[in-house]
Amino acid sequence: MSTRTPCAQSAGLTSGSLQVVVGSLVVACLQLAGCGGKKTPAPEVTTRVVDKPVKSGVRPNSGTTKTLKAKLKFKDAAGQAAFSLKPQTNGAKLVDGQERELARFQVKGSKLKIKDAQDKVLGYVNASQGKYKIKAPDGKTDLWQLEARTDGGWKLEDAQGQLVYRIKKRDYGFEIEDGAKSSLFKVKVKAGKTSLRDAAEKTVYSTRGQVSAIAVSCLGLTAIDSLTLRSGLLTMIAIRGGG
Repeated sequence: MSTRTPCAQSAGLTSGSLQVVVGSLVVACLQLAGCGGKKTPAPEVTTRVVDKPVKSGVRPNSGTTKTLKAKLKFKDAAGQAAFSLKPQTNGAKLVDGQERELARFQVKGSKLKIKDAQDKVLGYVNASQGKYKIKAPDGKTDLWQLEARTDGGWKLEDAQGQLVYRIKKRDYGFEIEDGAKSSLFKVKVKAGKTSLRDAAEKTVYSTRGQVSAIAVSCLGLTAIDSLTLRSGLLTMIAIRGGG
């Protein structure tokens, strides 16, 4: 016959039930964050980096834009409109002072095609890091090469690799010298105005457009006897960010 009292038996049953309940609570606390215990580390998961989706019609950054940011209007020595470069889809258009089309510049990748108003190809400008080559209408024959120098200046060479011009970096902008180091032109930037001046400091062309001094210096490379080709070179430099 058992000697345990009903109270003792009741207490024993309650204790067993509490053990089950407490055990369940401990397990639950270990599984939930914020219960005061140390979080159980999550199992390692191997992940793969996936490129973010590109919105329709938007390409990833390819490095440079394909057109001018804004119209570039150049004035002559008398302050009259000489010519302008107008932004176009994938390039620019060259117009005279009366807004008559002279040429179109079409950019594809690192190449600019130069065509006249009758759609005839006049040449190309091929760009690479710190170097621009003007090519003949066949797209193969080199005519001129403009190349950056380590001192911040530039140089223009002909098809035979002979030095034609040095474009020297100055505090005011650039100075263009011939092979004999005679000063021919200066490109000066002052009060939001960029001007090409001759050896006598007379203004040849000027603009208040947002364009680099080295781009404007192309207008002083008169050994390239076509304003259209010089403007094409200017345009390609401007589109690529100035250098």
